[in-house]
Amino acid sequence: MSTVAPPLDKLVPFSVSTFTYKIVDGHSILADVIVPKKLFGEGPGSPKWKAKRPVIVRYHGGWLIGGQRQFLPWWPRWVLDIALKQDAIIAVPDYRLLPEATAEEILDDIHDFWKWLGNEFSVAVRNEYPGLQPDLDRVFLVGESAGGYLALQTALSFYKPEGRATESGLRIRVAAAQYPLVSIRTPIWTQDYHKEILGQPQYPNSKVDNHLAAIAAARTSTGKQPVETNIPMMTAALVPTPRAQLAVAIQQRGRYVDILGPERDTSHGKRRLHHEDRIEDGAVLPPVLFVHGVDDQICPVEGTDAFIEHLRKYQGIDGLAQGKAESEVLKYCKVPGEHLFDTEVNLSEDTDEWVKDAAAFVEKNWLE
Repeated sequence: MSTVAPPLDKLVPFSVSTFTYKIVDGHSILADVIVPKKLFGEGPGSPKWKAKRPVIVRYHGGWLIGGQRQFLPWWPRWVLDIALKQDAIIAVPDYRLLPEATAEEILDDIHDFWKWLGNEFSVAVRNEYPGLQPDLDRVFLVGESAGGYLALQTALSFYKPEGRATESGLRIRVAAAQYPLVSIRTPIWTQDYHKEILGQPQYPNSKVDNHLAAIAAARTSTGKQPVETNIPMMTAALVPTPRAQLAVAIQQRGRYVDILGPERDTSHGKRRLHHEDRIEDGAVLPPVLFVHGVDDQICPVEGTDAFIEHLRKYQGIDGLAQGKAESEVLKYCKVPGEHLFDTEVNLSEDTDEWVKDAAAFVEKNWLE
C-alpha cells in the first residue's frame, strides 16, 4: 500500500451536500448527496436536468471499525468516472462503528438509511437542486472492503426481482463489491496467529481489551453506549491511525466475529450477520460484480472465491435458478493487486481491460 497520499481532487467535479438521516442518543448520523457539476452547465431547463438521474449508493470501508464517507484516498476513481459519465447522483452514508456498536446496530443504520432514501432523498435533492430528480428505479450499490459487506447486505435485504413491489419505489439493479469483507468465519478473522497487515507489528490482546474496557467505563459513567461514526483510519500521508491499529489488532488476534456481537435472531430467514446464512435461507443478490486483488492481506481473495462458490451452490444470484447464463448476472475481476489497489484506477480508453469490462457489466444491468 502506498505511503504517499494521492491527489485529493476526486470530488472537485461534484457538488456535495450533507444531510442527517438518523439521530442516535443525540449523535447525528450523516449522509452526503453528490451531484456532478457538469449538470449545472446543462442548466435546469436542459433535458438531462429534467430527466431523472440514476443513483449510486456507496458505502465506505474500514473494517466496520472506522472509516469516513469523505476519505478520498479510498474512493475508487473509476466508480466516480462512471458517475460522471452517466450524470448519476451519489448517496454516501456514515454508519455506527464497531466495537462501540454491534453489527446488528450497523445493519439497523443501513435499514434506516434505506428508508431515508425512499422517503426523503428525492425531496432533499430537489430542495438543493430545484427540478433535479433521482431515479429510484435505477440504483447501483457499491462498496469497498467493509463497504462491500454493507453493499451486499443491502442487496440481500432490499433487492426485489423484476416485477415484484419495492419499498418506496427503490429498485436495486446491480451491486459491486470490491475486495469485500465476506467469509468472516474463516481463520483470517477467527484465529490468533501472526498476520501481516498494513506493515503493522503484531499487537497484543491488551490493545483490544483496553479499548473494550474504556467503552464499558464510558457506558457506566453516562448510562449510554458510546456512539462513534466517521473516524479516520489513515492520516493524510496514509499512515495508520490508532483506530486502524485497533482494527488490525482485532483481526490479528482472531477476535473479529466476537466484536460483531450476537445475532439478534438466529431462526431461518431472520439471520443477517453473515451473507452465507442469508443465501442459504433463500435471499438472492441482483446482478453482482466482484473485484479483488490476488495479493490482498486484509481481505484475502480466497474469501471472495469461497463466497462466489457459495452463490453458485445455492443459486444465490437472481436469474441463476431461472436458467440465465452466469455471465449475465455475475462478473468476477480477479486481478493483481493489494487491498485498495483500484483507488487511483480511472475509466478511460487506455485503462486496464478489467475496468472496462467491470464498467460495461454495471452499466448494462443498471441502465438498460
